[in-house]
Amino acid sequence: MSILQTIVTNTQANLIHKKAELPLEQIKSSLEDLDLPRGKFKDNISSKDEAIIAEIKKASPSAGVIEEDFNPVKKAIEYEAFGASALSILTEEDFFLGSVDNLKEVKKITSLPILRKDFMIDEYQLYESKLIGADCILLIASILSDQQMEDFVNISIMLELDYLIEVHDENELKRVEHFEDALIGVNNRNLKTFEVDLDNSVRLRDLFKQKNIFIAESGIKTREDMNYLKLNNIKVFLIGESLMRGSF
Repeated sequence: MSILQTIVTNTQANLIHKKAELPLEQIKSSLEDLDLPRGKFKDNISSKDEAIIAEIKKASPSAGVIEEDFNPVKKAIEYEAFGASALSILTEEDFFLGSVDNLKEVKKITSLPILRKDFMIDEYQLYESKLIGADCILLIASILSDQQMEDFVNISIMLELDYLIEVHDENELKRVEHFEDALIGVNNRNLKTFEVDLDNSVRLRDLFKQKNIFIAESGIKTREDMNYLKLNNIKVFLIGESLMRGSF
């Protein structure tokens, strides 16, 4: 079983407990009462010559614990001062040591829009994302069927959430190219081998003929990496580990 499938299986098990603690109908009722605003994630990254989505995460399966003294609020303040256009916050608990509470706490102190980075496999997570203050959600093509993606995109539109669809290869890109309003993210990390190749973004960008905003994810460690991607018509970058370690 791949690490990705292991995470998905674990997420399914955790959702059973979450639904018991806070049923979906209760979340929907809260959302009706709150009347939360539309997410501004896409707007914030589309208007820039270059845009960095700065990621907040304590750990990852490939890197282990990245920051022992992890303070998501402090990190968000640093990223905002650094000039980030948006934030990405890991909320997966067991493999990335994240939490929905991290996102809620950051939401209180930042004006930057937030991508909830998690493994979305159930509509429950979309409604939960809106409730905790996310502006955008991640949909990973490799763990979702075509029907699930259609359903989740429709729910996102109804909830006024932006949505980033993540792909790894040409076949996944073809599956999602008809979603005209989607943000398209290319993960440069092979989740089976953990190897990273920036040219994966470049290759898929060259193949993609639609007008969606295109985002390079993983393996961006230097300004030179960003410049290389910009030369290849990619101007939005999701950067995590190198920013967390302060090495960018």
